[in-house]
Amino acid sequence: MTNFLNVVAMLYSLGYRYIAVNFVVPENTKLPFNTPDKLNPIPIETLRKRTQKYEGLRLFSRITLVITDPAKCQSILKLHASNAFDLIGVQPTTEKALQLTTANLDIDIVSLPMGTRLPFFIKHKTVGQALEKGMKFEICYLGLISGPAQYELSMVLGTTGHLSRKNFISNCLQLIRASRNRGLLFSSGALEPLHARNHSDILALMEALGLKVSSGKEGFVKNPELALMAGRLRIKSNKQTVMLGNQGGRGAAAIIDEIIPKTVDSTKRENDDHTAPAKRRKQ
Repeated sequence: MTNFLNVVAMLYSLGYRYIAVNFVVPENTKLPFNTPDKLNPIPIETLRKRTQKYEGLRLFSRITLVITDPAKCQSILKLHASNAFDLIGVQPTTEKALQLTTANLDIDIVSLPMGTRLPFFIKHKTVGQALEKGMKFEICYLGLISGPAQYELSMVLGTTGHLSRKNFISNCLQLIRASRNRGLLFSSGALEPLHARNHSDILALMEALGLKVSSGKEGFVKNPELALMAGRLRIKSNKQTVMLGNQGGRGAAAIIDEIIPKTVDSTKRENDDHTAPAKRRKQ
């Protein structure tokens, strides 16, 4: 718990306000679907109480299923019915698993193992099919910093760390090419406070790898919001029906239970717009 709070404090100091606590499930692990109360092991309410001192911080729960055999994907449907997690992600480790994920599954995030060498080539058709369905592809930079063994200090990475960084760069180049700079989101996957990085550092790295600056900014702001909104819609609506309401641009914030109040300047501009016709009539 102490280490987690330190990670949250570091991320908050770097400017992050929406943090998803990720629960990674290996393929052979059986989830307790018969007991929904035990399905989510993340004590999200306890964590929210412990982090109340951070103004504007929101914590969400996420599950990531590691899939190698496409035949073992039935648990995704049960996760949808349970509504136990705010976000549902899949980490496909084979090409067949990736094709099944993009074609048949209803998830929010596709998280490829960026720190390891992929046994397949990322195709534009497969990625484009997922983007059309609203899925987002995650680039987790943990493998770039800590290596596959998730070391706390970069000085002890050695040869394994260099291979991990090489694989990360190669996988990023593939994903950027296949996605055409669309539908990418970035995450730290931080297990230690030293694993977190400022968004400007990651944007500079992605720009060096060929990602557009505008697409990089969307990976930290727009695309994570869309993924979170899709996950929350799964819980708060029926088959993602339209939520009625006259909230304008605040619809996304309303879905994730945080409506941003109007500023004084925006209220003043609205009042001026309403009174403008009356002034013209008097003239």
